[in-house]
Amino acid sequence: MNLRNEIIERLTALTEGATSPEDVSEWATSTMQGDAPDLLDADIWQALDRLSGADLKSDPTTYLHSTEDYLEWLREFREQ
Repeated sequence: MNLRNEIIERLTALTEGATSPEDVSEWATSTMQGDAPDLLDADIWQALDRLSGADLKSDPTTYLHSTEDYLEWLREFREQ
C-alpha cells in the first residue's frame, strides 16, 4: 500500500472511531522519521504533520481536534 492510501485509511479509521488519536499520531510521527520517497510530497507531509498532532489535548481530558476536524482533513487530502 502506498503512503497516500495509508493516510486515507488512517484518517478514515479516525473518523469512524476505529482507531485512537494516539495510535495514529504515533504512526504518523514514526512515518515522518522514515526515508520513503513519498515524504518529499508536500501534501503527504502536511497530512502526516496534522496526523502527528491528532492526539493533542486542550486539557487533560479533551482532545484539541474532533471527528469533524478529521473529516475535514480527509476531505482536503482527497482533493489534493
